Amino acid sequence: MSGPLHEDPVATTEPVRSVRNPRVVAAVRLHRARDRHATGLTLIEGPHVLDEALRAGVEVLTVFSLDGDDRSVESARGAGAASIVVTGDVLKRVSGTETPRGPVAVIRVPEPQAVSRDCVLADVSDPGNAGTIIRTAAAFGFDVGVGAIDPWSPKVLRAGAGAHFRTRLVGTGTDATIATVPSGGIAPARLGVELDPARTWTVLIGSEAHGLASEVVERSSVAVTIPMPGGTESLNAAISAAIVMYELACWRSGSAESASG
Repeated sequence: MSGPLHEDPVATTEPVRSVRNPRVVAAVRLHRARDRHATGLTLIEGPHVLDEALRAGVEVLTVFSLDGDDRSVESARGAGAASIVVTGDVLKRVSGTETPRGPVAVIRVPEPQAVSRDCVLADVSDPGNAGTIIRTAAAFGFDVGVGAIDPWSPKVLRAGAGAHFRTRLVGTGTDATIATVPSGGIAPARLGVELDPARTWTVLIGSEAHGLASEVVERSSVAVTIPMPGGTESLNAAISAAIVMYELACWRSGSAESASG
């Protein structure tokens, strides 16, 4: 696909001051889901996330940075990307936030992968929850899929803080599933007793408002409920996912140590 973001790499010397610049306009459009899906591109923000993307071998097409940000210019050149120096107002427009932390880069969205290890599938609609779940999955060594929201939207990417490039985003999970439910399930600490260590397990996290559908719970291999002696009715979806992933990671670690010992 051709267009302003697919042109040959260039480096601007004078800052771009107009939000009507063709490359700026094309980048701003990536805040819309339909344009991300049509182009296969999205936006990432900040030096740390750009470094993570480059280390992961993600294709970087364009890097927008402020005048004097030599590090971002060099990163763009090293990646064979277009380096576009812009004013603060233009960077704010590209970022979509009031206080952007440059650089902002246009990247090609990696293809979904097949599950290769324990996984979490989250049917969440809040970008902050989705990004936090991806970040937690990366920390605990899980693959991750997010169903109800585009995991490559700029808002989810900001919440993920670079974790998208340290884990595997997958399309589907495995048939060995753990449903998180508000009541009636086993405690997370008992998962190591109930689960078959030879299988790859998928943790299912329901929507923030409604949880998992009853038919999904019925088809699941195991249901888990997080004890809350303090009397709180429910936990945030990302917190619930973190607790269950932590218990599974500890169980896997203990099983590996026992096998090696």
